[in-house]
Amino acid sequence: MIAVSNASPLIFLAKIGKIHLLEKIFEKILIPEKVYNEVVVKGKEKRFADAYPTSSLS
Repeated sequence: MIAVSNASPLIFLAKIGKIHLLEKIFEKILIPEKVYNEVVVKGKEKRFADAYPTSSLS
């Protein structure tokens, strides 16, 4: 199954260290560029620890 994610699930799963669950549930995860920028790029600019997940989703 393919999933398209918005920012909220990515942020909250990363905060609790469970972002890897998305890879277990879905065979493909699509993250729109604007969502990636909001979650990862802006998160890293603000030095949020959860912007650096250890999952291959990053």
